[in-house]
This record gives sequence, structure tokens and C-alpha cells, in this order.
Amino acid sequence: AVVSTQSRFYFDEDNDVCQISITNVDFSYQNEFLGCTDRLVITPLTDRCYISIAQALHMSLGAAPAGPAGTGKTESTKDMGRCLGKFVVVFNCSDQMDFRGLGRIYKGLAQSGCWGCFDEFNRIELPVLSVAAQQIAIVLQCKKERKKEFIFTDGDNVSMDPEFGLFLTMNPGYAGRQELPENLKINFRTVAMMVPDREIIMRVKLASVGFVTNIVLAGKFFTLYKLCEEQLSKQVHYDFGLRNILSVLRTMGAFKRANKDMTEEAIMMKVMRDMNLSKLVDEDEPLFLSLIDDLFPGLTLPTVGYPDLEATIAAKVTEMGLVNHPPWILKVIQLFETQRVRHGMMTLGPSGAGKTMCIYALMKAMTALGEPHREMRMNPKAITAPQMFGRLDVSTNDWTDGIFSTLWRKTLKMKKGENVWLVLDGPVDAIWIENLNSVLDDNKTLTLANGDRIPMAPCCKIIFEVHNIDNASPATVSRNGMVFMSSSIMNYDPITAAWLQKLNPAQADVFKPLIDHCFADLYAFYSTQLKPKMNILEAILVAQFINIIDGLLPPSDAAKQPSVPQLERMYVFALMWSLGAILELEDRAKMQEFLEEKGGLNLPNCDAGTTIFEYFVDDNGEWAHWEEKVNTFVYPPDSIPRYDSILVPNVDNTRTEFLLGTIAKQSKGVLLIGESGTAKTVIIKSYCGKYDPDLHLYKALNFSSATTPGLFQSAVESYVDKRMGTTYGPPAGKKMSIFIDDINMPIINEWGDQITNEIVRQLMENKGFYNLDKPGEFTSIADVQMVAAMCHPGGGRNDIPERLKRQFCTFNCTLPSDNSMDLIFKTIAEGYFIPERGFEQTTCETFSKLVPITRRLWQAVKVKMLPTPAKFHYIFNLRDLSRIWKGILKVHGDIITTSQLAVDLWYGEVNRVIGDRFTTHKDCDWLHNKAVEIISEELSEELGQAIDRDTFFADFMRDPPEPTGEEPDDAVLEAPKIYEKVDVANELKAKLKTYQDQYNETVRGAGMDMVFFKDAAIHLVRISRILSVPTGHAMLVGVGGSGKQSLTRLASFIAGYDSFQITLTRTYNAQNLMDDLKILYRTAGVKGKGVTFIFTDNEIKDENFLESMNNVIASGEVSGMFQRDEIDEILGELGPVMKA
Repeated sequence: AVVSTQSRFYFDEDNDVCQISITNVDFSYQNEFLGCTDRLVITPLTDRCYISIAQALHMSLGAAPAGPAGTGKTESTKDMGRCLGKFVVVFNCSDQMDFRGLGRIYKGLAQSGCWGCFDEFNRIELPVLSVAAQQIAIVLQCKKERKKEFIFTDGDNVSMDPEFGLFLTMNPGYAGRQELPENLKINFRTVAMMVPDREIIMRVKLASVGFVTNIVLAGKFFTLYKLCEEQLSKQVHYDFGLRNILSVLRTMGAFKRANKDMTEEAIMMKVMRDMNLSKLVDEDEPLFLSLIDDLFPGLTLPTVGYPDLEATIAAKVTEMGLVNHPPWILKVIQLFETQRVRHGMMTLGPSGAGKTMCIYALMKAMTALGEPHREMRMNPKAITAPQMFGRLDVSTNDWTDGIFSTLWRKTLKMKKGENVWLVLDGPVDAIWIENLNSVLDDNKTLTLANGDRIPMAPCCKIIFEVHNIDNASPATVSRNGMVFMSSSIMNYDPITAAWLQKLNPAQADVFKPLIDHCFADLYAFYSTQLKPKMNILEAILVAQFINIIDGLLPPSDAAKQPSVPQLERMYVFALMWSLGAILELEDRAKMQEFLEEKGGLNLPNCDAGTTIFEYFVDDNGEWAHWEEKVNTFVYPPDSIPRYDSILVPNVDNTRTEFLLGTIAKQSKGVLLIGESGTAKTVIIKSYCGKYDPDLHLYKALNFSSATTPGLFQSAVESYVDKRMGTTYGPPAGKKMSIFIDDINMPIINEWGDQITNEIVRQLMENKGFYNLDKPGEFTSIADVQMVAAMCHPGGGRNDIPERLKRQFCTFNCTLPSDNSMDLIFKTIAEGYFIPERGFEQTTCETFSKLVPITRRLWQAVKVKMLPTPAKFHYIFNLRDLSRIWKGILKVHGDIITTSQLAVDLWYGEVNRVIGDRFTTHKDCDWLHNKAVEIISEELSEELGQAIDRDTFFADFMRDPPEPTGEEPDDAVLEAPKIYEKVDVANELKAKLKTYQDQYNETVRGAGMDMVFFKDAAIHLVRISRILSVPTGHAMLVGVGGSGKQSLTRLASFIAGYDSFQITLTRTYNAQNLMDDLKILYRTAGVKGKGVTFIFTDNEIKDENFLESMNNVIASGEVSGMFQRDEIDEILGELGPVMKA
């Protein structure tokens, strides 16, 4: 009975046929030439698998081996094919496959009689699977009925070779997998392959590579791996399955052949230790080593190294300006050992652990040893999956290659002896990396959705460089060799040592003892006792510390070199602005206490009420207070500057601008974080505004949740011109800074990756990106540096990826102190309200007193009115405080004659900026009472009691002047815009009625007929106030039919603006919106006419519309809207206007 279950070979001499029988099924040998390849170890599980498959084929069904990763599903199918002399074609299925492509494959298999093994079949999308079920049913039905041909679903008549077979191998239940439809399951026999017989496999494999004591050793090997699975911590990247076992066995064989004099036990112990240490995390290492020691008691290993390689690595590392740090060099060796036995590897670990440098160092060392290596790098998450692997056009059936598949084809054309590593440098998700499954296992073939099968070049290896693989399925993990790089390898010591080598020795001698004295203690204190506003790893903080000192040190050939005390002070300054840069004020005070207690540092002597963070090292090397650098702002008495352009310098923004300049002048990235309204954007714009436009350009971009990598790439491409070859740069050889506001806004996808910021990182790290029109061509971008700003992460706001943070130096902008805020607004108020502009002296004094009052009221609102789901727009920040003053500064001296009027104006503005946001009467009453209370306390009781709830100011109450007959004929007499108090009950309604009549006369077919009851009139005053302010944008929230659009149209007519609205059609898309915006921009920008753009919620047909609107409001620039020739034409039209 046992014999009948195994494969039995007979030769029938009469018919010259070799017959193979498995149980009661007879196959004839197919005589396919398959080469001399490895065969599987036959275990009881393999036997059962063969029997099930043979029975399935006998009944004209397909077979579907299912089970977890690395149990030998695909390999068993292939091996049974070898046993029968059949050719087995393996397809790696992906979610990009469609039914036409699958249909072509089935027809081909049926005609040729090959076996088709569809790996990961359940990754195909469900609609495609249901069509595939029909196609398979037709083919198998024909086989069952033993017909010679059949008619396929597309009407083709296909001939049939009955020897063909269909096999599906799948992992049940991982991410991105479907449940197969019932009508598909019915055509397949399931084969469960759960637990392979590992010990038998180990023993036979050990014997095959020449180990004599194979029974004992296989037992030890099996026990060790079982213990590892049970006892070590559960990390995603651990895999002690068959694939790992086989690569260890292969290495043992190679090692035994190379070291014939070592004992078998020693060989086994060494290989098992070296090949598993590379992936262990810090806490598992001692446990693993003690397990191995217990298995091989009393055995000490001789250190067999790679003397040539190690010497070369040491030389290359020094040449790269790094330090020979033993734990890190060990990782380079482990990567070398991994790449000898695996063709897919992962370097895994947090940013700053030295992953990239590890790959570079190894490649340089191997090149120096006579094996030239080079890399091709790409970030798979900066592009979409079709852009990576290629896209099949459904209508025309045309295939466009993707970036990865183009690079893959390039590796096949390499010269002999050249090695290339494809480095995929980006976060792993279960979709794109699963498309590489057939590449990473023993098939070594890239299968694309159009049916192309491209083999892996023998000189090629794939390396994934990732910071975590939480999203990788076990199928991926088992296919890769892992090298885990812990952040504990790279603490401050090797990083600062490498930097000190580059300084001149005198300076290095000063810094070295200081760093050893307190850096480690301070970092320990910082990471345990303080709460930074953003999580940043030690290595990145050390890099920021180094960048700050580099920015402060004069060039090495400068005449005046800093003295020792000055270097010591620089060290303290750099400590404050690396470790202290992302702390809030109270944590900075704790850090100062710690440094004072630690002693041995050259700290500034702080005056009362100041901290060390208010001091800097001046040109003479002494500590100086930042106030010395603050320029006083003088408000011009004879002219009125644009409110948005006023930046009153104070300690905070002067200091931030200095730090920004220190880093930016080295062409490195700066990231400012802070609450809304802490002047992040203003500081960066003011810094970049000081550039000489002939040498350094500046562009601003705003990110929103709808920004995609493609939008960012096209924006950057629109800023640069071609220089030479594939190198692009800003026009005319200038440099350029790109400022990204709200860099943390882009959406985080379901895998936890922020793909828009992956392309930002690729641009900063690799200085370019792949051309999307010509796949495989890399566009290098020169002379571009990035500056960014964002709110504090947390509380529903995203953080940015760890690996992007390390490209920036991060500074936290704290909210200005009460004194600073009062100083800023006092400067503006006292500069505007002066007798020269016709204001009474008493009124001027009242406005000066209103500065702290406004701040107190704003702070009370911020504490009391918190956002809730029903009142999500209750967000008050410094911008609201500045908007109140922006409104107050619109009045003229002859209007505000008494203190009472001044308070009325103030209350009117507070009500507009803050009160208009409130949704309930209760909140409005609270604001009124609070305002009365504060005015009564600070100014006088009667002023407080006299505040009127219905105080409104408007600028459209005056009539145009009467014509005197002196004017030219074409003169248009406009009403003067004077901002004054209005009487809501009588005057306002009458005035609005006249405007409505004028509107109906002017605008054809308008027929607006509104009754101006009190609320409607008030709404109109509010809208018109916003329209009359430069950069005033309104968001009107209310139920349908409450007059939002009509009132806006009337208000724009009163202001003398045109109204513009898009017209939706069924096919309206983002391109049509662009065309409409072009018209809008030409009206407002070229003709100089005011336009109100009304955009309603029904017109948001596509989320991307909001992205364009966000850019219009935030920076006024929508990238890629105008082509180059259109811009030239517009400049031509504007030239004469600007000259005039």
C-alpha cells in the first residue's frame, strides 16, 4: 500500500513511452528538457501533496495548494512538474491584472499543454476573479469531455492539449487578499500545506552538502529554530521558516567546502550564529547567544574573518569621512554575508542609524576588491503602482512600462562583471512589495500585468531600505535577508567624532571634552524628563547641533579665528538650539536648570526674568542679549504701509530669523514648527524676501490634505529650466528656495505612509525625481533648497515621516509673551493714531490703552470657546488678534472724534472677527458681557456701559460727489470709501434699497428682489467689510436659502467688483477649473479689475478642486496653470502698464 502512494516509473517498450503512476493515475513522461536543477526533499507532506494533485488532474480539475508563507506550495508544484518532465510556468498575480490578460494565458496553456502555476492568485481584484472563474470552467470542461478544441469566452476557437494543468498557490488571509468566489473554488481541489517536516528536510540537505553527523546536527538545528520562534520577542521582521533554513544550509555547505579542517559542529554553530545575529533587536541578542551556547556546550569559535574585505572597508570608511565604529562596521560585514546567499535584502532601522552609508561603504569596498558595484535608487512610494510597474491601457491594449520595470530591463543589458544593486528606498506596504514576490523567491522573474516575464540578471540584487516593516506580510519577510540596524549603534559619539575630524585640530580639542562632559547626560535628561513638541531621534538632533556650529564658525581661511571661550560659548548656543529647539518655554527653563547644575559650561549670566535662550554669541565672542539685534520698527507718520507687510521685530522673530539664516546659508533644510499665528510663515517670507532676486529666487507652496506626489512634482518642474542633459535648475543659473507651508497636511494613507512627503524626501536626499513621461530617466534638480513650516503634530494633526525629519533642522516657534504681543500692536496703534492724521490726543491715548484690553479679551475667548464637533470652526489664534487691528486701522481722523466712538469701533471689530464665528446667542452674549467687563475695569465704567450691541461700521454710506461740470466726459465719479458707524434701523435699509435698484439696472437679467430685514442688512455689512480688506476671504456657513450668494453678489457690486462663478457640467473636471481660473487671473491680474469668486459646496465635484482653491487663497499661485508662452504674453501686456 505504501508503494502505491509513491511515484512509480514504467517503460513501455512497445509504444516507446515512459509511464509514471501515482496511486491509480497514469501520466506519460513529457520529455521536456529542464536542465540539471535542485530537487525537493521528499517528505510525507510532499507525498500527500503529489497524490492530491494527481487525483485532481485525473478528475480534470485544477489544484490549489494553500498555506502560510514558506511552506513549499509553489516549489512542490514545480517539482512535481519536473518529476513528470513538464514545463511549469509561474505567474506572480497582482491587483493590476485584468480578465483579458488572464484569458490570453489560459488559451496559451491549453494550446501548449504546459502547467500554469498562479502564485498569490487571491491578490487579483474580485470582479476579475469572477470572470476568470468562467474562463477556467470552459477550459476544464473541455478537458473533462476530452474534446480536441473549445470556444473561449471571447469567441476564439482554441485547440486543446489535454496534458495541461492549472494550479493556484495562495496565502490565506493577509492584507490585500480576497476570498475566492464559490464558482472558482468548485473547479479546484484544495491541498492544505501547513507544517512542513523541517527536520527531515534539514537532515537530507545536510547530508547532500557533505555533513556526516547529519542526524544529530539536524536535531540541534530544528530545536534551535523552534526555541527561537517560541522564546524571542515577536518582531515583524523575524522569520525562522523554510526559506531562512535553506539559505543557512546553503551557506553551511559553502563554508564546509572552504574550511575543510573545521569540525562540523563548529561550522554549524558559526553559520547559525552569524546568519541570525544581523536581524535580532538589541534585547534578543543575549538570549539567542545563550541558546546557541547551550546547544553546543564547551565549543568556542575561532574568529574567521574577512581580512581583505575588512581592511578595504576600513580604508573606504575613512575616505568617506566617517569613523570606524566597530558595531556599525559589523553591520557592513553582516550585509556582505547576507548578500552572498540572498538576492533580496532589507536594511531595516530608524533614520540616522547609518543604513544608506552602510550600503555605500560595502559597495565601495567590493568595487575596490575588483567587483565593480553600482546602485540604482528609487522611492516606490513617491509614485503610484502603475507608474512603478507599468500600465495597460484597457481600450487600446497598449502597454506603458513603469519606472521599476524599465530599470529592471536596464540591469539585463549590463556589461559582464558589473554588479548593480536596485535600492528601493521607501516605506513598505503590502501592495507594491507583493508584486515582487516572484522576483524575491527562487523563480527570480518579474511578471508584469501584460504577461511579460523578465528574468533577474545574475549581476543584480534588490535591497529595500526601510525604517519599519509593520505592513509587510510574512510572505515578504520570509523572502528577504534582514539586516536590522538599531538606533543604539549610532549615538552621539561616532557622529561627533566624524565631524571633529573635519575641523582644524585646535577647535576639535576644545569641543571634544565639552561633548564628552555633558552631551550624553543632557540627552538622557531630555529624553526622560522633558516633553519635546515633536519626536526626533538622537542622531538627527546631533546632526542639527553640528549644523549650527558649522554655521557659526568662520571659514577656516578667515583672518579672525574664534578664541577658546568663544568656542565654548558656541557649544552652549548649539546645545540650546539643537536639544532645546523643539521645547516649549517651561521645558526650556528646566533644561537651563540642568545645565547650571551640571556646571563646567560657559553659560551667560542671565538678568532677572530672562533665560539663557535670550542670549547669543556676538561677533566679539561675548554673550549678548537678543534685544541688541532687534531693529526698532518706525511706523511712517506720512504714509500708510500695507498691513500684511508690517513685521514688528521682537526677540522671537529676530532670533528665529538668525537661526534660519545660520542653517539656510549652508543650503540645508529648515523646518519651523509652532502654533498657528506664531509668525512662522511671516519669518520665512521676510527672510527669503531679503534675497537678491538676481542670485536667489524664492517660491512658496502650500500643502493640503489633497496634495499628491504628482502635484508636487509638476509644481517643482514648473519652477526649473533645463541646464544640460537631464539636469534641471532654476532659470539663469540662480539658486532657489522653495518654501512649503503646512508640510504635515497631506493625507496619511491606510498603511500609515504620507506619500506626498516621500517625494519631498526623495528630492532633498537624491536631488531629483524620475521623469513620469520617459520611464527610467532620472531628472536631477540642482541649486534648490527646501524650507518648511507646520503646526505641532498631535491632536488630529499629522506628523511628518521620520526619514524626512532628518533632512531638516527643526526649530519650535513659541507664542510671543504678553509683553511682546502688546509691544507689537502698540507700535502699530501708536504709529497710526497720531494728531498728524487728524486724531484727537484723547482718542490716540484710548487706542493705546485698547492694545492690552484686546489681548486680554482674545485670551479669554481662546480659553473659553473651545472647538467641539458641532463648533469645529472655533479656532482662535494670533491671526484673529491681528485681524481686529487690521479692521481698526481702516478709519480716518475726522470720523472717530471721541473716546466713546473709539470704543464703539473697537467693539464692532471684535464682534466681526470673533463674534461672527459664534453659532449660538449664548456665546454672543458671553462675548458682549466679557467686553463690557474688561472695558469697565481698564478704562471707565460709563464707556463700558455705553457699548451698544448693534454697533456696525461700513464704508459704502457716502454718495458720489455731484458733478460740477468741470470734469472730462469720461470721468466716473465714485463714492468715497469712508469707514464709519451706520444706523442699522433707518439709513442702512434705504441705502441698500438704492444699491439693489442700481444692481438690477446694471446687471442684465438679475431681477434681485430682497427685503432687507435687520439680519439680512447686517450680513451684507459683514460681507462687504471682508471684501474691502486686502486678501479678505470669507467662508459663509448657513442653511440653504439664507441669502449667502445673493448678498455676496450685491456686496461685490457695492464694492465695485465683478462676480465670477464656475458653471458645472457633467464633464466638468480639474482642467476646466484651471481654464476658469485662468480667465479669473487675467481679469484680476492683467486688467486690474476686482473680482469676487463665489464657490459653493455643490461645485466641489472633485476633492482636488479644494487643493487649487487652497493655493489661490494661500499663496495666490497655482503651479502649472499658465504655460511658458502664456506667461510671456501676459508679461508683454503688463510691461507698459507697470512703466506708466
